Amino acid sequence: MRLIKLSMLALTIASLTACKTSEVYSDYDPAAKFDSYSSFMVLEHMKSFPIKETAKNWMHEAIQTEMSQRGYTENNDPDLLVKVMIKSETKETTSLQRNNDFYWGSSYYQYGWGINTGVDRVSYNTHTEGTIIIDVIDRKKKELIWQASASGAAQQDKTLNEESVKKIIRKIFATYPLAPTQ
Repeated sequence: MRLIKLSMLALTIASLTACKTSEVYSDYDPAAKFDSYSSFMVLEHMKSFPIKETAKNWMHEAIQTEMSQRGYTENNDPDLLVKVMIKSETKETTSLQRNNDFYWGSSYYQYGWGINTGVDRVSYNTHTEGTIIIDVIDRKKKELIWQASASGAAQQDKTLNEESVKKIIRKIFATYPLAPTQ
């Protein structure tokens, strides 16, 4: 019975780990009156993470949708500037595979019984992980009034599609101080 409970716990932990999504962090200026602004403009995307032109367009459209839902309009003489940055970071993981069991032969000794207590294999893996950072700047005061980031949002082995980009931007803008009106 205890084995069944432990295996169910391990299965639950494994499934939650597999569903890991990006974490969103945000901060804003409490003195800013977000409902007093009426227009915005998305600045050119600054990047260090390789992103296709189509993904840039999806990101711009998602930001435009989120800002429009909050009552802002996009124009060339805006109250707010929206700056998007994608920062990449290369991470390295190391894993050890141990063999603590009895064996019959090994890579060193072809025949005979023995105990293997050493490290059998060391694996090094590197992957690139991206963070999307969105800044909203009061254009007249030249002050940052809101910033949010989604760490782990873009990964080298993940394929970006329009729906995933919209989902990430929606998740980021869920922390925006002004709720959608539409």
